[in-house]
Amino acid sequence: MFGLFRKDRQPSPGTGRVSVVIPLYNHAAYITAAVKSVLAQGAVLREVIVIDDGSSDDSDTVMRRIAASDARIHFRSRSNQGAHATINEAVRETTGEFVAILNSDDLYMPGRLDALVRRLDTDAGADLAASSIAFIDSNDKTISNEWYAEAMAFRVGRDMGAALVNANFLMTTSNYLFRRNLTARIGEFAALRYTHDLDFALRATALGHGITLVEEPLLRYRLHASNTISEDHRKVRVEWAATAAAYLTLLWDRPGAPEPDWKATGAITEVLRRHELTRMVEPCMAYLRRHGGGRLDTSPLLGDETFRTLLLDWA
Repeated sequence: MFGLFRKDRQPSPGTGRVSVVIPLYNHAAYITAAVKSVLAQGAVLREVIVIDDGSSDDSDTVMRRIAASDARIHFRSRSNQGAHATINEAVRETTGEFVAILNSDDLYMPGRLDALVRRLDTDAGADLAASSIAFIDSNDKTISNEWYAEAMAFRVGRDMGAALVNANFLMTTSNYLFRRNLTARIGEFAALRYTHDLDFALRATALGHGITLVEEPLLRYRLHASNTISEDHRKVRVEWAATAAAYLTLLWDRPGAPEPDWKATGAITEVLRRHELTRMVEPCMAYLRRHGGGRLDTSPLLGDETFRTLLLDWA
């Protein structure tokens, strides 16, 4: 109660500053609660852009009914193109100073957007803000997540890049609020199924755009059987390795890159060894040096099925 009392006493960060984008896919059961959690954020909310990515359930019908109730909601459906493409398409249409993302099965906690906007207002070196996370199941029951607790503990006192490569404690694009011009500076989300969120955060970090974390749990992340994180772990490891390689290539090898922090270099090398990723990361870095310069959103690596098959064999 004290935390909520204190937060309510803080001045408003302003009106109409945040555009929220929701990539919707087969979440008819959850989308109503997700949108309500956005609309409850108050005056800081400017608009909600929802794109149904070719759902096969009743998501379109449910969302059309919701959209008719509030002029701030802009909704349409189209054929399936994937989460990264849907997010990029929606972000391009935003008009707010800041962009926040919410996946269609997650929930914002009250005051989330205010808190993250305040953080970026006071931290000139940061361009992306996130928060700690609470976890819920398909029935909205709060559950624990040992993996997340360990990831959060590991990050303390460590370099942001090494901590993220070790374990993506930001967890999800639902946890992102960033300055709208960030995509113009670092590029859009890459065509990755499992790690498009991690790649975006690491690319921002490599290019000198700070990430700031509000320690309060302001996002409710839903764990259920259809989460992508529950799919084939070998495929996850391939994208994890490619994402780590892209980060290191940008950090060390891009034209004009500053001298590496060699202490941090040692830390991330140890992380790669611990997770047995080095065997995949090294050829990915060699590929990226030749094609794309560390940018998975522009490199042909993700579309090179022969190369990805080799990585899958090594995973």
